[in-house]
Amino acid sequence: MKNKSAQNEVVSTDNLSFFQKYKWAFVPLLFAVALYFNTLNHGFVLDDKIIFQDKGVTSGLSGIAKIFTEKNLPEAQNIKPYRPITGLSFALDYQFFKNDNEAKMASNLHLMNVLYYALALFLTFILLLKLFKNRNIAIAVSVLFAAHPIHTEVVANIKSRDEILAYLFGTIMLICFLKFKESNLKKWLYASLSFYFLAILSKENAILFIAILPFINYYLSLEKGFKAFALANLKLFLIPAILYLMLQRIILGMNLMPQMTELDNMLVGISNPAENLATRIYIVGFYLYKMLVPHPLFYDYSLNYIGKKSFASPEVWMSLLAIISIIVLTYKGIIKKNKIAFGMVFMFITFSLTCNFFIAIGATFAERFAFTPSLGFVIALVYLLFELVNRLKLKQVYLLLFIVPILSLYSFKTITRNANWKDNETLFVHDYNQSSKSLRVQNNYAAILYQEAKTTTDTLEKKRLYLKSIEILDTVTNQYDIYIEAYIQKGIAYLELKNCEKALINFEKARSIAKYNPVVEANLGIGYINCGRPQDALTIFSKLLKNDNLLQDFYLKHIGVAHFNLKNIDSAEYYFNRLKNDYPNDVEVDSYIKLVADFKKGTIVAANSSQVQTSTPINTALYDEAYKLYQNGDKNKAEKMLFDFTKTNPNHAMSYAVLGLISDEKQQFGKAIKYYKKSIELNPADYRIQYNLGNTYLKNNNEVEAVKQFEKTIAIEPSYINSYKSLELYYKSKNNVEKTAFYSNKIKELGK
Repeated sequence: MKNKSAQNEVVSTDNLSFFQKYKWAFVPLLFAVALYFNTLNHGFVLDDKIIFQDKGVTSGLSGIAKIFTEKNLPEAQNIKPYRPITGLSFALDYQFFKNDNEAKMASNLHLMNVLYYALALFLTFILLLKLFKNRNIAIAVSVLFAAHPIHTEVVANIKSRDEILAYLFGTIMLICFLKFKESNLKKWLYASLSFYFLAILSKENAILFIAILPFINYYLSLEKGFKAFALANLKLFLIPAILYLMLQRIILGMNLMPQMTELDNMLVGISNPAENLATRIYIVGFYLYKMLVPHPLFYDYSLNYIGKKSFASPEVWMSLLAIISIIVLTYKGIIKKNKIAFGMVFMFITFSLTCNFFIAIGATFAERFAFTPSLGFVIALVYLLFELVNRLKLKQVYLLLFIVPILSLYSFKTITRNANWKDNETLFVHDYNQSSKSLRVQNNYAAILYQEAKTTTDTLEKKRLYLKSIEILDTVTNQYDIYIEAYIQKGIAYLELKNCEKALINFEKARSIAKYNPVVEANLGIGYINCGRPQDALTIFSKLLKNDNLLQDFYLKHIGVAHFNLKNIDSAEYYFNRLKNDYPNDVEVDSYIKLVADFKKGTIVAANSSQVQTSTPINTALYDEAYKLYQNGDKNKAEKMLFDFTKTNPNHAMSYAVLGLISDEKQQFGKAIKYYKKSIELNPADYRIQYNLGNTYLKNNNEVEAVKQFEKTIAIEPSYINSYKSLELYYKSKNNVEKTAFYSNKIKELGK
């Protein structure tokens, strides 16, 4: 059987419109959307929310200058990142998609990730068509690349958008460079330089795209000799690279690589040079294996997942053999201008900074680092299959016999893996059950057990979950005895079990490792309050109030509590009033002020009942979980959890307030009124609940009570404009011109 040669598949695109040239590029684009469509209902996962810690991002369009002139995005991969284009993309999201409903906000950001990814696949097809002039190859490579499961972290984890943007702009850079070589028009050269700069500003790894240009020149015979090419072209691309490095130094300073720990990259803990080298070789081999067989996949491969290796380890020699074989075959392929070798070169170039072989970075291993290199891998794979079909003298249609099964497996794995990224609980539980080797995976799973314990009302099950969480954390700290977060979590769990001795031992151990860390100090302070050592707690929180500006309300509250437990009632009253003054929306402050007033009246007589206990700043209680469910639209589950919570916490005003909101939204107005009244009884100073009650009265056709309620809200908080607006609308509907004008003028005054 005569084979159809590659030349017969060469596509001429001269004199065609853009759509005619690139209509097939919509195949990988739409395929990418289909593959990741099931991520659109996902929430924030891992450190996604960290992007909103940057004030430039949360300022929207008005924060653009701050994004480009200040450090943006918190430290990641142990590098201080200067990634203003990525920051800009998040600022645009915040500007146009900001939503108080966390689920909707997350959904919008996931949508943008999918769209950026789909656009990257559209451009990938165009690049491949320009490089290889073969439509079948371009389609095969781009759809396999779209489906590769190792990309799931990059697309499903919002914060990993920097990888997508760097790849996207890097791809455009290469396309524009090829256009420049085709047309010799300078505008394409300038465009290529500009997009190269944008790629680096998205993520610094993109600086390596410059190294791909000489190989493109060699393979396509654009110019004779490397020296001539370098003098004519390459030197120009050094300008944006150097400019970026200068900006990075100016804006971030000289110390770009903060100190790494073994938990970040286990290579740090391997002092023996031979073992360190053996482990690096294994890591490179493991990346190659994961690109070939992307199963199983994990969100974390840190300490203990990949163990220390030596040259006595068979897997090290297998990795070394694979690496040397690929390098030798690639070298021979380069001489023959073999396309398989081109794919390997692309992979190794884009891989060189993140594979941990040449430099140790802030992570031992991560799937996101294989995102851009995997294009080179897929190019090599498709051309390998293409060569096999040609050698067997088969028609190119038989290429599908190899491509379709691989594509099906990739797609199935990608779609199912996406589901694991739905939220932290789903991801942490799934990956722990797949493999619990990583200490970070164990630590995060223990946190999930803690949260389950907090939300269950079954006393025995609650205790079992706390003890199981502690058991896992003991395993973690036994293997890595300076894991601060694990000690904190153990301390918190022991507090819940009323085991003060062990709680304080763990908090103090965390403190001895961290030296001085506000989160560690705050947890220790809470431990002291709950364990009857208010004087020690007072010392800690007074220092935190002085030195840390982030949680001033939290520190004020606990200083007040410590004074109250020491029977320094006047001091407690001072700090609670200061808290009320500075943070009028704090839902707990009124209950503390009432506590002091009751004590002064003599209504609290038992010594034990005058001891206030508090909860930790870094863990959510049942109420917080329920409120999150309410925000995400799961009203029924939130209602049940809040109802259970009020059984054990009958004086928590906000629980009744949220139950009122849920009942109101279900149009159960009588029930809502009952809950709002209970909330107001516990916390009459909360004008928001007073206002909500008025609205519900109005919906329940009780206009008289509604008006009274709105007037009461104004009496409590005269600056709350919604009360005036509601009264204006009410009197307008009654044709009461005088009252309407009165409230209309009030609204104008407040607007000023």
